[in-house]
Amino acid sequence: MTSFDIQLLESLLTIEPQDNGTYRVMEGENKLGVIYPEPMGDQVIWNTQDELNFDFVQQIGELITEHNM
Repeated sequence: MTSFDIQLLESLLTIEPQDNGTYRVMEGENKLGVIYPEPMGDQVIWNTQDELNFDFVQQIGELITEHNM
């Protein structure tokens, strides 16, 4: 799987897909965290075990979903 960049507000983030279905979120050389999709009924909620804001995680997840379409 190939890494790709997304633009979120003022930040250029690099998304590194992992073999286990998670996505490592990087800002430059800094790892912000790892996020993953969780199906909830007919929608997908993005989650993390890192200390990231829920809305921030959802925004990144939406951009990942758009990229993957």
